[in-house]
Amino acid sequence: MNHIDDKFFIALADNLLTLIEKKGLDVAEIAAAANIDRRQVYRLINKEHMPKLSTLIKISLAAGIEPNILFDFKFNYKEYMEIMGIYLAKPKK
Repeated sequence: MNHIDDKFFIALADNLLTLIEKKGLDVAEIAAAANIDRRQVYRLINKEHMPKLSTLIKISLAAGIEPNILFDFKFNYKEYMEIMGIYLAKPKK
């Protein structure tokens, strides 16, 4: 299986795995509680598939992790924007 190389997604998946491990939870139990296929969770934490936001929220909530905590990690957004060709929108004058 190919791995996703998006740096933000990698950081997000790593953060999710860290949070799951800290709570001592089993991935299969989280998937069952979220009512999703356990392969989706494994593919996420193995960085093989980037799920929809709604799936991330389901996984997060089933693990007892508030979604804002899932996205709360250090990340170099400026570098990411440069790599991805993202520019800051400017308001119209």
